[in-house]
Amino acid sequence: MAIYHCSVKVISRATGRSAVAAAAYRSGERLTDERLGKCHDYTRKSDIEHREIMAPDRTPDWMLDRARLWNGVEAAERRKDAQLAREVEISLPRELDAEGRRALVETYVREQFVSQGMIADVSLHRGHSADGQEQPHAHVMLTMRDLTGEGFGKKNRDWNAAERLEGWRSAWADHANQALERAGCDERIDHRSLKDQREAARTRGDAEGQEDLGREPLGKVPLSAVAMERKGRPTERGDEQRGVQARNRERRELTQQLRELSARIAETMRGIGDKAKDMAQGLRDRLSAAWGSQDQADDRSAAERIAEATAQRVERDKDTPEPGSAAERIASRIGSKGGGADHDQAERDRERIKDKDRER
Repeated sequence: MAIYHCSVKVISRATGRSAVAAAAYRSGERLTDERLGKCHDYTRKSDIEHREIMAPDRTPDWMLDRARLWNGVEAAERRKDAQLAREVEISLPRELDAEGRRALVETYVREQFVSQGMIADVSLHRGHSADGQEQPHAHVMLTMRDLTGEGFGKKNRDWNAAERLEGWRSAWADHANQALERAGCDERIDHRSLKDQREAARTRGDAEGQEDLGREPLGKVPLSAVAMERKGRPTERGDEQRGVQARNRERRELTQQLRELSARIAETMRGIGDKAKDMAQGLRDRLSAAWGSQDQADDRSAAERIAEATAQRVERDKDTPEPGSAAERIASRIGSKGGGADHDQAERDRERIKDKDRER
């Protein structure tokens, strides 16, 4: 799987380093440090895949020679703690072949560094990671001074800006992803930390991506430990990294199994849901038909009762010779006999009779 690694550091005399020695090791060549009178021979290195010097168009010819270039850098610095060169170390995608990796690095270096006036000494190594797998990577040594005519000018402080560093890191991810896409690979890398990537996934509502990014980050393994691992001697840092890789691998497998199980459950529930909907609709249709028949029967029964009550009232009215309602007839009789308590009782009787009439 393609991994992201892009580190930028400075080669400085303050830490006892030499630009000539660093260039000899990275290129796998034999170079002599003229300032110290010391020869650095790394011609036996067998993991060098490619090396070249990339420079702006105005670069003097002598700077295209590796030995003369870095001895010139050493000669331009007077301080005992001088910063000599900047180094960019990047991991290359395993999914690309040697030619694809070379083209990727050249495009990135030319755009990000050479176009800005830096001279780049590029070395591609095959390399191996602590787990024993191939881990191709590139070392890019960069000059830190402007070019002036036939030599070096002042240090360019603009190249030290923090935003430059972030831009270089982001640009490497973009270039690598474009190369992977052209090669037909689905793998992608991201220059952001796992924490920032998870937060971005959460913001855009990508629950699955957020879950995938919950993996445990791999710790760095020193070069000394990598060298011991290559010789078959396990190291503590190597064991730690292998443990992290095993846990992440198990987590990916379990997550994939959970997703497959969830998909099967969802499909089963959809099938059950469709059947349940059909059954429910059938029951609703039957209930609707049953309630419709009952309503019609109730309506007919009510109509018949109303018609019968109306006919009975008409018959009673025919048989009664006195005019008015029953309440009026009773009231007239009571009124003819006087008032008082009897009058109050008569009023209550009239009200009851009216209520009965209304009910009827």
